[in-house]
Amino acid sequence: MLLGRTAECARLEDLVDGARGGRSGALVVRGEAGIGKSSLLAYAESVAGDLTQLRTHGIESETGLPYVGLADLFRPVTHQLERIPDRQAAALTSALALGPAVAQDRFAVAAGTLSLLGAVSESGPVLMVVDDAQWLDPYSLDALAFATRRLGREGVVALFATRDSGEAASRLAPVETLTLHGLDADAARRLVADEPLSPHDVSWLLAEARGNPLALVELPALLARGGHRPDTGAPLPIGEMLARTFRSAIDRLPERTRDAMLLLAVLGPRPLAGTERVLRAHELTYEALEPAEQAGLMTVEEGAYIFRHPLIRSGVYHGASAVHRWRAHRTVAHALRDAKAPIALERYAWHLAESGADPDEQVAAALERAASGGPAGLAFPLAARLYAHAARFTPGDEHKARRLLAAARAAQAAGSLDEAAELLDRALGHAAGERTVLDLRQLRCYVDIQRGRPAHAREQLRAAVDEARRVDPALAAVMLGGITLTELAIGDLTAARATSAESMQIAEAFGDPAAALPVRLLHALVELLGGDARDGRALLHDLEKPLSAPDLAFPYPVSGVGGLCYLAAEELDAGHALLDRAVHAARASSTVGLLAHLLGTYSVVEFWSGRWNASLAHADEAARLGEDTGRVIEVCRALAAQARTEAARGKEADCRRHAAQAWSLAETAELPMDAARAHSALGLLELGLGRFEESVRHLANVREFSLANGRGDGLYLSWATDLADAYVHLHRTDEAYDVLRVLDHEAGRGHRPVTAAAAARVRGMLQPAEADVHMGRSLDRLAEVNAPFERGRTEFARGELLRRQGRRGEARRWLQRGLATFERLGASGWAARAAAELHAAGGDGSRTGDAGRTPLDGLTPQELRVALAVGRGVTNHEAAEQLFLSVKTVEFHLGNIYRKLDGVHRRAQLVRLISQSADA
Repeated sequence: MLLGRTAECARLEDLVDGARGGRSGALVVRGEAGIGKSSLLAYAESVAGDLTQLRTHGIESETGLPYVGLADLFRPVTHQLERIPDRQAAALTSALALGPAVAQDRFAVAAGTLSLLGAVSESGPVLMVVDDAQWLDPYSLDALAFATRRLGREGVVALFATRDSGEAASRLAPVETLTLHGLDADAARRLVADEPLSPHDVSWLLAEARGNPLALVELPALLARGGHRPDTGAPLPIGEMLARTFRSAIDRLPERTRDAMLLLAVLGPRPLAGTERVLRAHELTYEALEPAEQAGLMTVEEGAYIFRHPLIRSGVYHGASAVHRWRAHRTVAHALRDAKAPIALERYAWHLAESGADPDEQVAAALERAASGGPAGLAFPLAARLYAHAARFTPGDEHKARRLLAAARAAQAAGSLDEAAELLDRALGHAAGERTVLDLRQLRCYVDIQRGRPAHAREQLRAAVDEARRVDPALAAVMLGGITLTELAIGDLTAARATSAESMQIAEAFGDPAAALPVRLLHALVELLGGDARDGRALLHDLEKPLSAPDLAFPYPVSGVGGLCYLAAEELDAGHALLDRAVHAARASSTVGLLAHLLGTYSVVEFWSGRWNASLAHADEAARLGEDTGRVIEVCRALAAQARTEAARGKEADCRRHAAQAWSLAETAELPMDAARAHSALGLLELGLGRFEESVRHLANVREFSLANGRGDGLYLSWATDLADAYVHLHRTDEAYDVLRVLDHEAGRGHRPVTAAAAARVRGMLQPAEADVHMGRSLDRLAEVNAPFERGRTEFARGELLRRQGRRGEARRWLQRGLATFERLGASGWAARAAAELHAAGGDGSRTGDAGRTPLDGLTPQELRVALAVGRGVTNHEAAEQLFLSVKTVEFHLGNIYRKLDGVHRRAQLVRLISQSADA
């Protein structure tokens, strides 16, 4: 037990014990330098002797090297890569420089990280320790954070130590955090009790150290070896005070020793043979390091010289003059100059850049060739770094800008949106050619759209279009398509229609096939949403063949736009088929950013198709993946979709929570349409619960937004049917007729069975004498499409009218049908209303305690995703790969599923239940 850390040690023991019982856990230990973070991690290792232990630590000089931390962590278990899914193994092998380079989204590496941890844990519990996470390269940190958030029943303990603030702390924010403070006065005195210090020195030490254990241990020893008290004046931060004290010890060493230590500070921990080669190049030997070892500043562990504490390394490096640092980096770069492997070339370029070397086109060209990676391509993060290094050594501004553009494209493909934005901003400072500037501005805008700034992106693209028309008309067409996309994301359909028409005109005039598909597809979407839906449908059908091809990552997510087209055309089965294929392909390639986009649209299609469990599962996953990839727009879309499905189900608390989150995020990210979708969900919630005034209050806001932006009503942003329904029940007939005119207009724009059915239903509610005809017409339209909730609403509305007309026998038949539909879907509020009407009509309106619930309702979102995946017949390993979970976590969720579902104890029974449910 560590002195003064009883509670902290107990928490670590609990985590280790939990892992022995198959329960995963994670903890971030935060605090200033020297506060005892590393000691706590070491304590965890000491009590976890029976666990498989994986360890790495961040090194300040290696922060810019992609996946160097992950490679260090997994070095002892790389032989288990063959046990994880092939695509993930290929991505991870490439990232760790253990095999051929492959082109992969960075989240394929993150998924592989989770799978590898799961594979290792199959042999027993695992302890993963990451020290000095503030210096871990961001790619490794992202992969580990992604995996840590998804740990479940693998028996893996993940421990991170990091400084109080910075990027590492923010990336690990969702993980439980333990913040360390200084030792109390009693523990501090006990720690220095055996030091040969005078009472005066003890008082000084306690005051200066402020309970910091490293200061309490190191300062007395340094003073005893002839050091001196730092002349601080005012109190210094502990890290700086210790660094100064360490530097005072370093300064007393021989010059050759300091030179050798500087080389090691630059080189990082390496096997002795590699270190010796670099030392010889500097006319040094290991003997030069002996004084540092004798002074307690360095030691040898596992065949490598290491600094006893990171602050010593920092003191060596930052205490050296700039000229000495440059010379050390150049020495290391010289040792790597003949490297062929891309990861070694990246190290070479980094050291050469840190040496202050001048631009050199020969070096830049070699790095660019490595970044291009040959036919198979490179892992995107490494390609981005190599292109950026190539730009650093490029003499001319224009060529430098093109290489930075290539780096930004690779970073965007890797899912690193902030990095891509920073690279593009740098490139714009060097670009001179008109086409280069336009390419940079275009990509910058697409990155901004993904980051949740569509309004800003639209203005930037608009400003560049006139110049693009003159320089490259085909590029202008694509840029106008991008503007259309942003206007649709914002919800401004009036502007989107005008922009899309302009884009089509240019694309057709210049006949560029690369521009044709995305531009024509977006034009089909705007026509389906607010123009001639017949033309839009014809254009969509013309594009069915190219839509079946693999998705284009740039400039637009084609299959996602195609899914929205089918939704707007109310061809739900076709939309479901397209999105199902696209989601499967995105899962197979671990293209997580694209997957978040696809799932958000898929959730809406599933809602209208009556597969509400699947809708909730997709929306929940889309929100989580959107957060992982920094795609704010996808988080917002997914939250609004969740809220609508929960509204229909009558899950009031969940609906309100997700609607509030969507609304808040939409306001921040300039996404007014998603704010309107959140209000639409709340309007549906209140309608289902029979609170008509509240429903009108929400839906009137949506109507105002929709009409102001040239939108009518549709399946993506739905309001008119619900608002008219609420007006009818409030006897506000004139206002209901006003809304009905919107529905009639929408139904008249083309073959739209769901909208036509809704219009007929509302007309029947407003014209009771002709209700039989209108309600019959509504059901006829609904026979053309799988939209069970809409069918249930028509059945309910028909029965409700019949009861009011005194036709109680007929009313009971329709109300029973509506009630059965609502209960099968799990629409509890609507089922309650139907049951009350049925009772009033003289029928049995009683409901069982489970009425309005489906068998899958008791599952958590993650259990639901596992159930739906297994229900499609995939294996546990396949489900784990698709859902970015470990196999053990899938098995754990399956166990919970079997316990929660009555009569389901085996896989075949679960497959049968899923196939028979509304979500089949």
